[in-house]
Amino acid sequence: MTKLMDYLDDRVLLADGAMGTRVQALNLSVEKDFLGQENCTDILTKSRPDLVRDIHMGYFGAGADAVETNTFGASPVTLGEFGLSEEALDLNKRSAELAREAAEEFTSDDCPRFVLGSIGPGTKLPSLGHIDYQTLEDSFAMQCAGLAAGGVDAFLIETCQDTLQIKAAVNGAKRARMEAKTDIPIITQVTVETAGTLLVGADIAAAATVVEALDISVIGLNCATGPQEMSEHVKWLAENWPGFISVLPN
Repeated sequence: MTKLMDYLDDRVLLADGAMGTRVQALNLSVEKDFLGQENCTDILTKSRPDLVRDIHMGYFGAGADAVETNTFGASPVTLGEFGLSEEALDLNKRSAELAREAAEEFTSDDCPRFVLGSIGPGTKLPSLGHIDYQTLEDSFAMQCAGLAAGGVDAFLIETCQDTLQIKAAVNGAKRARMEAKTDIPIITQVTVETAGTLLVGADIAAAATVVEALDISVIGLNCATGPQEMSEHVKWLAENWPGFISVLPN
């Protein structure tokens, strides 16, 4: 099986679009489809696996090389807001399996397809005092353990807004990777607001310094702004970042 980092040595990887907006465009029942958990997209892995798989299949069918798992808000901390913390491990594992099933439908010897384990920032940032560091790292470690068990090709730590949150997520992913005895690569994407910094004030140079110190080889930008607003920060990365770069604008 082709490994993601080997693929990136030769080619550009085209990722899918957003899961959340695809879900919101559908006419779903809060009680039946979301099991009463309004706006908890992650629960659809349990209630509507057919729908989640179909969304992945649609992106692969449109030409994507990789899809993101339906786990953006599936850390125990974030799921705890819906009373679902105890389901975190199973939801992440099953979400990865659904994406993997779709990927296998489109994979061939000369056309590999990949699964990126989506890890969102959650709603509690340590630098703002919303949560203590260790609780957050432990939460990310459990989420990544589920994604690893489900067979992801990479951990995608995305929409990062706080350098301390980046550290917690990366270290959580490394713990899960070590416990699973695997070498799953880690991708980190930060969100730069229109003011030119992350939500807590760090600029792209500071964020890149933190990510490089954590020994991560892929950094990128996602969410928040569109391609035009991102161009200055992508240009900085192109001129200064030693590894691969990812860009997923709104």
